[in-house]
Amino acid sequence: MARIVITGFPPLLADGLRAALVAPGWQVDTGAADESADAVVMPADERHEIVVRGGDARVQAVLGAAATPTQLLAAVAAVLQGLAVRDPALGSWAASASPRADHEPLTPRELEVFELVGKGLSNRDIAGVLGISAHTAKFHVGQILAKVGAATRAEAVSAGLRLGLIGL
Repeated sequence: MARIVITGFPPLLADGLRAALVAPGWQVDTGAADESADAVVMPADERHEIVVRGGDARVQAVLGAAATPTQLLAAVAAVLQGLAVRDPALGSWAASASPRADHEPLTPRELEVFELVGKGLSNRDIAGVLGISAHTAKFHVGQILAKVGAATRAEAVSAGLRLGLIGL
């Protein structure tokens, strides 16, 4: 059974969040988070965003204050599966890429290419979308693989999702 803790919200809001997180196999509590929590739902700073942190505190979801109950439920489910989620209304992943990541930072162009790799596009298709040559697209993909320490495109996409560099 997954244990989700809601902390840092006013009691009325915490009760609403708890009602939104009813799912089979989940135990949802309010109060202080501890080591036994599989996910923690808490407010972000003054921006009124909602943050969901996984048990390892690295995997997270960031949702806007206007997130629907369905979005919150999906975000918690994703975090429990080891995925990172970011509300598209909050801007790009590039602006919030984890500074703790143990890889060389990707350039803005590499992040664009990485998103397209995540969508399953070939080098030729990436080139067409971005208006670059297929050779340049291939070079960017190679740089991405090297920087995230992946041997294949699929492995890179998996790492990108875990690190929060690309979205679904």
